[in-house]
Amino acid sequence: MVNYTYVIHMKPLTLYVSDEVYSSYQEIALKLGVKTAALIRKAMNSYLSENLKKKKTLDDFVSFNSGDLKKDFIHESEGEDEDFRGEMLDDRY
Repeated sequence: MVNYTYVIHMKPLTLYVSDEVYSSYQEIALKLGVKTAALIRKAMNSYLSENLKKKKTLDDFVSFNSGDLKKDFIHESEGEDEDFRGEMLDDRY
């Protein structure tokens, strides 16, 4: 069996929190069987990814041409709306 060791360089941090907050983290860490510091690191990483990292918008996606329309959706045939679903799907569905 091969053992791999991953080295993650971390910066030590002094953080002041209330006794109540720290006690809550200690209780949760105990229930989960992890160290309190590991739980706080995970919480900080979650906060970073959910709140501070740039989220994608529609402008971030690349558009593409999917081809010409088979029929103009705006066109109405003799005042009646036509059902274009079958034509768009080439009657495959």
